[in-house]
Amino acid sequence: MLHPFPPERHVGSVYRVEAGEVEITLPRAAGRPQVHLGQRLARGEVGEFLIVDVGGLGILGRLSEVWVTAAERDKVAEGVNPGASLAPVGRLQLLATLKLDGTHIRGIGQYPRLGDPVYSAPADVLEIMISEDVQGSVSPISGPKIEMGTLASNDQVTVDLSASRLFGRHLAILGATGSGKSWTLAHLVEEVARVGGKMILVDATGEFHTLGDAATHVSIGPDSGSGAKALPHTDLDEADLNAFLRPSSGAQLPKLREAIRSLRLAHILGLQHSLVDEQGCIPKAGRPRSDFFDVRNEHSEAVEKGGSPFDLRCLPQQIEHECVFGHDRNHEDYFGGAALNDLGYCTSLITRIHDLLQTPEVFNILVPGEDIPSILESIDSFLDQDGEGILCISLQSLPFVHFLREIAVNSLGRHLLALARKGRFKETPLLVGVDEAQQFFGRTIGDDVVATRLEHFETIAKEGRKYGLTVCMATQRPGDLPPGVLSQAGMLLVHRLGDGRDRKYVEDSSSELDHSSTKLLPGLTPGEAIFVGVDFPVPVAVRVRPPVRKPESDGPKYSDGWSP
Repeated sequence: MLHPFPPERHVGSVYRVEAGEVEITLPRAAGRPQVHLGQRLARGEVGEFLIVDVGGLGILGRLSEVWVTAAERDKVAEGVNPGASLAPVGRLQLLATLKLDGTHIRGIGQYPRLGDPVYSAPADVLEIMISEDVQGSVSPISGPKIEMGTLASNDQVTVDLSASRLFGRHLAILGATGSGKSWTLAHLVEEVARVGGKMILVDATGEFHTLGDAATHVSIGPDSGSGAKALPHTDLDEADLNAFLRPSSGAQLPKLREAIRSLRLAHILGLQHSLVDEQGCIPKAGRPRSDFFDVRNEHSEAVEKGGSPFDLRCLPQQIEHECVFGHDRNHEDYFGGAALNDLGYCTSLITRIHDLLQTPEVFNILVPGEDIPSILESIDSFLDQDGEGILCISLQSLPFVHFLREIAVNSLGRHLLALARKGRFKETPLLVGVDEAQQFFGRTIGDDVVATRLEHFETIAKEGRKYGLTVCMATQRPGDLPPGVLSQAGMLLVHRLGDGRDRKYVEDSSSELDHSSTKLLPGLTPGEAIFVGVDFPVPVAVRVRPPVRKPESDGPKYSDGWSP
């Protein structure tokens, strides 16, 4: 049986009741904090947790405002005299209900009445409210505990959350530069490793190389060391290829599709076949139609299958071969000659592909050497390993040109989503962390006429949870995330957000984060975050435990670099 109402912790009484909040007297708010049983009694500080005794129920609230009447302002103008008689009052936001048997529920079980006493919430009560299960919770407590830190207002209260509560409904880590967002993500990676979980971390900037032997490190891109991986063009689906090559919807898109089919067929037939020329292409102008279509029909399954190999270097030439008339005017059974109009429409596409193939940092990723494995193969190998593990995929060496980074991450999401739909993560859930998520979620490439939406991670956020695939998105610009993505996160860790538009976006996206809580965001110190979630009883400010292996996220060192 809990005893949350010791007389030594009494701070005041209720004198006004509204829906969702009450106003209380705080006669000791002008005095100095005291200590009770080793715990600090603030008795009237903004952000302090108080509990109202409502006929045996405890209604937990957070003090959001403290003031004195206009008549007493002169008494505090020159500082509070210890002997001064003041009558401070405050506004208490009501958050959750605590029963004396130790269970608690979200919301207000019974509204306070005038005169109900108010107490400073003891540490054991706060631990129960924060770390224990909420009655009727959608995601009841199960599995290992993730050690997150302590309450910002009371460092004696530890915040330990179950993995199912923290990750079960997706997680978002939000915060401006320098607020501690990367440290929180690094701490979560270390905690996942400690409790035996499995996680893939997409490191947009390479700052998490400091994880060292706590993770397996790979990197997409040329000249990225022993962990270098490629993203072969055959690992891209049609949408990714279209995003990369950006064909128009007129003549270019169908010619591109037909050219890829022809090159897949050429790869199957080999250079020795009569249909294939010495460059590895299949010319069509003036050739018998039946010779081509009979062979293609024979291999139609492989030709139409996404992921079937073909030589990307032959693509510009093959597109030219596709720009022919379907029939010769004199011989219906033969392909016609060059269709100059089609070729003119496709010239910009052909030139663009030539440019890509002549860019070494792009070509070496899409057409790698035989000794450089695919990043998707590395993911499969990691997932096949028994037990826990962290796979850190660095994008630091991946160039920004031609939307290659966005397309690469979208391909990773597509691959993981396909595995999830096959039931791969039902027994062993997988957590995917995406740093700088605003760069990769819901990006659209192209113009209004031909636009390709890179939406696989957005789809994971919407439906991956039921397959055991959850995502942890970290971003400094939550307002740049697609509408609806942030609302899919069951848990938010919100660090300092200085931009009012971002705060408003977060508040609108989360029904659990109210306006009084968002007022606290600009004043959070580095490393502090507001924890709020569907299965979390109250939004609280937490001082997140620093990671052992801190990410390399320092800014420019002007003191060293600019020293005379």
